[in-house]
Amino acid sequence: MESMSNNIQPAHVPVILKLDARDPDNLRLRAVVEACKEGRIVGFPTETVYGIGTIMSAPGIDQRLREIKGRSEYKPFTFHIGDWDMIDRLGIVQTPLARFFIRHFWPGPVTLLFMNTSGQKVGVRFPRNRLACLLICEAGEPFLATSANKSGAQSPHTIDQVLEQLGGSIDFLIDAGKTEFGHDSTVVDVSGEEPVILRKGAYGAEVEKAVAKVRSGRYPKKKIIVVCTGNSCRSPMAEGWLKHEIEQRGLADHIEISSCGIGAREGLPAASEAEFVMKNRGIDISRHKSRLCRLSDIWGADLIIVMAEHHSDSICELLPGSESRIRNLKIEDPIGLGMGVYEKTIMQIEKKMREIMAEIIQLS
Repeated sequence: MESMSNNIQPAHVPVILKLDARDPDNLRLRAVVEACKEGRIVGFPTETVYGIGTIMSAPGIDQRLREIKGRSEYKPFTFHIGDWDMIDRLGIVQTPLARFFIRHFWPGPVTLLFMNTSGQKVGVRFPRNRLACLLICEAGEPFLATSANKSGAQSPHTIDQVLEQLGGSIDFLIDAGKTEFGHDSTVVDVSGEEPVILRKGAYGAEVEKAVAKVRSGRYPKKKIIVVCTGNSCRSPMAEGWLKHEIEQRGLADHIEISSCGIGAREGLPAASEAEFVMKNRGIDISRHKSRLCRLSDIWGADLIIVMAEHHSDSICELLPGSESRIRNLKIEDPIGLGMGVYEKTIMQIEKKMREIMAEIIQLS
């Protein structure tokens, strides 16, 4: 593709690139990314509607989008992120309320309004559309974006609808077919003490349930994750024991607990020996399914309990700077060993957990 400069005006018809979300042409995608770095406007799909935007650092991007949309100076645009580590780039104040909605609805069709460290409200969207996330991640910074329609007009779900409204105003348009949802995203203001739904769209009913839970005061303000290797022995036992202990103390509505493994295969049950020793304690982990640790688990956790030093290393590799939230129980792996070893393992887990119980309780 020929080099482009900021002085070149957009063509009357945008360059249209048809990309398959399951197997996108990386060379063509990178060409769009390079154009974004030069300030070009790209139309791209999300799971709700097609959007337009470019990297947030592009000079004059806010004014350019206003001219394309015909939007007033008083209505701000939304930042779109493609990965969890981009949240910190936006200076969001991470209140328990904000983290609760982030954990439950991102990535997904929900736009959240936060307070930033400058005392301003900012809208942020983390789409679950793979092409949108790939585009933003390849660009290396959040996008400033908005729906690909004129202000007051219907949001587009196909590229034909984009072209009809904005065809002469944008530079590139990624064609990925019709969007998944037939509605815009739901917009929720989580900058205050209680969430406020500003626009009901996709996932609207689920968001209303979450809002009701918050207003009742019965929602988990903090999250703990328990980590081992395969998420089949130590971490499910520790998760089950800790959940039971938290329930006994009446804190189940305030602290969310889950487990994962740094090398786990998805969807496997807990080891039969682990299930048995927990059953002897009146704790049922028979419905446990193993899960691989992801960046989203680490980002959203207030406390990370690991079983060994190499688990801590893996967590820090996933998200540098998370060391202060990690507690290492130093429990050896019982996998493949006898029932007696599993019994000793859960006894060690109980002992080590009780040693940090005061810190766990303080999270509530």
